[in-house]
Amino acid sequence: MLGCFRTLFVVVLIAVCCSPAHGHTIITRLSDGQTLSLPQLAAAAATSQVILVGESHEETYHHELQLDLLRLLDGGKLPVAIGLEMMQCDSQKVLDDWVEGNIGESEMQQVFERNWTGWQMYRDIFLFAREKRIPMVALNVPIAIVRKVSRDGFAALTPGERKGLPPGTSCDLANPQVAFLRKTFRSAPFHQQNGRKFDFFCEAQTVRNSGMALNILRYREKEPERTLVVLTGVWHAVKYAIPDQLQRLGGGSIASTVILPQTPYLNSGNSGTSEADYLVEL
Repeated sequence: MLGCFRTLFVVVLIAVCCSPAHGHTIITRLSDGQTLSLPQLAAAAATSQVILVGESHEETYHHELQLDLLRLLDGGKLPVAIGLEMMQCDSQKVLDDWVEGNIGESEMQQVFERNWTGWQMYRDIFLFAREKRIPMVALNVPIAIVRKVSRDGFAALTPGERKGLPPGTSCDLANPQVAFLRKTFRSAPFHQQNGRKFDFFCEAQTVRNSGMALNILRYREKEPERTLVVLTGVWHAVKYAIPDQLQRLGGGSIASTVILPQTPYLNSGNSGTSEADYLVEL
């Protein structure tokens, strides 16, 4: 039944045109270099159960792309939910209240700003979810946990703090993402000045990736008929971050699609199918 529904979705989507704001967007399918339109991208992604759409948090047009994609998926009548790196998992009740219309924008903004920064960047996505009653899912690990791991390492967490996290989270030195993390660590004076060890910094990023992957799996178990569209930073969305952790946690049967915007570090010159399925040049 679900397969028939997704076929119907593709047919419906053909009639939905992309936003004029992205008329010059170049979308490349990395498997063969084929150029797609935004509706074609949405139709292809709709065959997946998890769609990760990366972003540079401060880039407005990355969020516009995310919203355009959500509109196309919703316009095609695909049942979706929106997963958010920007919200810690202990804020889920507030997201539920927001979508159900039980709290106002001012209260939602206050909670958002306790979790993240830049409400205006995400406001239209939140308003769209509320208007369409699309579930929003808080994916991130509580910031206090991440900060403790970054400072003292995963081993410093108490049994209570480890509750809800995958066991044995560590910095995997075989992971291609580590090379980028090392570069980031060395170029940030804050890390050096505070005597932070790279392994702890890497473990903290792994805690984010593995924690979000686990929360994705939990939501999928609860709502298997919904496609979860995950909005997260590029370096969490890339295939060797959250998708890799999904595989490690037993989510190998989950079909996922990774869509990344082009950045100075990920572009048509240095990216392939080991990083993403689609690369978007805006």
